[in-house]
Amino acid sequence: MRNLISVSTAPIAGFGDKEYYDLLGTIDLMKKVFGELVVDGFELQLEPEWNRENAPLTDADWADWKKTPKFTAAEVVELVRSASLPILSVHASRDVGSYLCSGNKRDWEKGKHVMYDALLTAEGLGAEVCVFHLWDTWKKSFDLRNVESMFLSVASQFPKVKASVENIPTHLKHCSPFMLVKSFEYVTMDLRWASMYEELDAFESVVKSIVNVHLRGSLEKNRWIMKRSAYDFYATLNKIRKDWMYSGLLTVEPEGRIDGSLFRSFVQAMRSLTT
Repeated sequence: MRNLISVSTAPIAGFGDKEYYDLLGTIDLMKKVFGELVVDGFELQLEPEWNRENAPLTDADWADWKKTPKFTAAEVVELVRSASLPILSVHASRDVGSYLCSGNKRDWEKGKHVMYDALLTAEGLGAEVCVFHLWDTWKKSFDLRNVESMFLSVASQFPKVKASVENIPTHLKHCSPFMLVKSFEYVTMDLRWASMYEELDAFESVVKSIVNVHLRGSLEKNRWIMKRSAYDFYATLNKIRKDWMYSGLLTVEPEGRIDGSLFRSFVQAMRSLTT
């Protein structure tokens, strides 16, 4: 069975010289990419800049937040559905882990609201998978059981969506990304973080729980490469597909310089995933 091929919406905005938080501009680029017949659909990245009430906690730029148009979950669903674009997965706002790992109970409620909106968006768009950065990557101490409990309580309200936890970096003492995600029912494996922590082989043991693989890659001569990594992009992809027999979603996350001049190179690189 062929893996469905997806691409993250945030980076591809650069092909039209748009900012990652420009939803309408990104939708136009999604139409352009889909017209090239190189993807089965998209991973829709929800941005904290769209939140009317709270400025972004991570990569925060208040000037951008103040000028960025705001969207509710229902409005996002309506805009994307009206464009007839297939959404295979939804990525929750990057701020969710910062809220959930806060010592402030009011932040926990904000975090639960972020999770709810992401799952509501996924359900509304018919996406099978929703991806979460479930912890604050810089915190050396937080109540993991409490975070898990809040996550599961919200996820249980959306049984049709696979709420998956990504192996993002952590500073939690005596823990690694794999150690934090291995017990969850659904996992999104990011190749860059798995390789950086030398945990790629460990993920084979939980391959039945993996519902999405984030393929981090930089464009080089119409191909994908993994910079700052000992792993070859295509050899690693081959291992996941053939040795692990992984048949789930593959989501490309382009890294590095992205602009209109690289669009044809991007299209050829996407074709290289299936040839």
